[in-house]
Amino acid sequence: MKYLEDLINQFGGLKKGIATHAALWGNQIYTPEFVQGIIDALNSKNEEIKTAENTSSRLKKEGRQMETQYQAVADKIIKMAGGFHADSREQMFDYGIKLPKEPVSKPRPEAQETVALKDDTDGQGFIVSTNGDPVANNYEWEKGQSANAADLNTIPEMKFFKYTSKTSFVDDDVARGVRYFYRVRAVNTAGEGPWSEAVSRVQ
Repeated sequence: MKYLEDLINQFGGLKKGIATHAALWGNQIYTPEFVQGIIDALNSKNEEIKTAENTSSRLKKEGRQMETQYQAVADKIIKMAGGFHADSREQMFDYGIKLPKEPVSKPRPEAQETVALKDDTDGQGFIVSTNGDPVANNYEWEKGQSANAADLNTIPEMKFFKYTSKTSFVDDDVARGVRYFYRVRAVNTAGEGPWSEAVSRVQ
């Protein structure tokens, strides 16, 4: 281990210094022999750790090999049990096997969404949002541009604008003095919900 090897090297230097200046250390307990005893103890422990690590590495490798070998056996037993109990799958619990949950299919969105529009906080663009549907995965948005900003009632041609899982986003692609209409519908794998009423705003 590096921390022990560093300490061993440190004591090796100390031993050399004590031996070089033996006259100064003659009456001290820290003789070269004393320091060598520490070095020997550290070396012994270091070798013991290395041996244990090598043993651990070997055992882990053997454990992985056993896992691969015996998992294959377990898989075969599970497959056989599945065949025996094909008509009564709940009996697989007797083997400690948890059955995968049946996927829950969502119904098609049926509620009509509502659209809310307000100016973005920086004064450019709109914050566009909808109330959201609990069974929706995504929301399909359409946008239209009115020819007359004063006309709130004539719905212009609505074109695909955005497909997103979020119920709110910012649309910065707007010009001042122009009326824009938005509408949305909820979507999931079962189908699409009804389009919302088109809502408009002028910036």
